[in-house]
Amino acid sequence: MFNVLKPKPGSSFVLFGTGAVGLSGLLAAVAAGATTVIAVDIVDSRLEFAKSVGATHTINSRNEDPVARIKEITGGGADYALDATGNKVVFRQMIDSMGLLGHAAIVGLAKPGTESPVDIGSSMLTGASVTFVLEGDAVPQVLIPQLIALYEAGRFPFDKLIKHYAFEDINQAFEDSENGVTLKPVVTF
Repeated sequence: MFNVLKPKPGSSFVLFGTGAVGLSGLLAAVAAGATTVIAVDIVDSRLEFAKSVGATHTINSRNEDPVARIKEITGGGADYALDATGNKVVFRQMIDSMGLLGHAAIVGLAKPGTESPVDIGSSMLTGASVTFVLEGDAVPQVLIPQLIALYEAGRFPFDKLIKHYAFEDINQAFEDSENGVTLKPVVTF
């Protein structure tokens, strides 16, 4: 996300899906200087966590229309958006929440054959673009040192997304991940 969307300082950014990948994108948007940072999910505890790492607004899409709320918060639509779900309904919400000349990216993997209808007429009027991101669209030798520098400067606290487990607790790590207790379990040997 960091190297594909390139959010500008003062811009708006919306994240759909607050798992480890999505929240990494949120951290990158905050580090890049986005000032309106919106997290959308259906799990309240993850939305609360998103606030603790930089989200300025959260939307539980089970309780309210995320597109209408995003347009209200941003005054017309998001500058940048990231779909980390791969869900066809969420993908459409992302497209519909974009502002003029916005840039959206999808990193959430969907199974082949998954289709999402898009209102071409309305979307065309925004001039927004969508990037399909594969494997982060990154050159690791370039991106990883950038992320490390941001972490060392206190601007990319990815360590808040992980929890370490001893190898003998691997089953607990899987269970905690499945139940949403842990965003990104790391098993150490």
